[in-house]
Amino acid sequence: MSQPLTTANETRPLTGKKIVVTRARQQASTLLARLEALGAQAIEFPVIQIVAPESFEPMDRAIARLDQFDWVIFTSVNGVEYFWQRLEALGSTSAALTHLNVCAIGPATGAALSQRGITPALVPQKFVAEGILADLGQVAGQRFLLPRAELAREALLEGLEAQGAFVQQVVAYRTVVADEEGTGSTGAPELVRLFEAGEIDLVTFTSSSTVRFFGERLAAISATALPVLLSNTVVACIGPITAGTAREMGLTVSLEAPEFTVEHLVQAILGYYGSGRDTANVER
Repeated sequence: MSQPLTTANETRPLTGKKIVVTRARQQASTLLARLEALGAQAIEFPVIQIVAPESFEPMDRAIARLDQFDWVIFTSVNGVEYFWQRLEALGSTSAALTHLNVCAIGPATGAALSQRGITPALVPQKFVAEGILADLGQVAGQRFLLPRAELAREALLEGLEAQGAFVQQVVAYRTVVADEEGTGSTGAPELVRLFEAGEIDLVTFTSSSTVRFFGERLAAISATALPVLLSNTVVACIGPITAGTAREMGLTVSLEAPEFTVEHLVQAILGYYGSGRDTANVER
């Protein structure tokens, strides 16, 4: 007698796990697909949207003056995508950056640049300001362009200026709270019910904004404090900055992917469950 189809699925490492994905919808597909392929029930709950800046004028002016910079630092894939949109809208190409030293924060950002014909001169080993500054070396007198999110940490800007660099920071995109769920995603009331029932095994955060806006969305539905609501749920973060924001909000971070990629986050989740730990014995 043939085995039921579910038997094969039960051999997958994340079978039976309910995992919440909070990234922006346009970026969540890879993580959702990976988790589902590994047997998890991936619950889509996008809490952020990536949108254009209120004005492209500052970035357009900076692009028109690229010959005046020594370095351009891209801190995210979003920064690369919005920068190139304006570069092409202004009638220019990747060739406009060939005289520059280009720094990519994280391998995904580096890959986004490579797809556009740019080989980064530097991909720092550590993705926090201190590590980036150490890898850049002597920067006094050099001119840097930072196309970034509207609400970006100032540590890199301040660190460069403290070492004598000249820095122009321009808003390449904005991260805003998602105002509604789309087709196929779980609504906030249902998600709160699942958390209250202890049915969510793990929640993923890929940026500080996902943590903050997740808290805002759930606070609008539930009077229960976020740390209490997630007391039976494993919290998994990409990178130390995201993990730090989660801890500031009172959450216990059980998993921290060492690099800013979806695959490293998936591998951290697999390693966690492969170690035999589960939500029943997480220190809280």
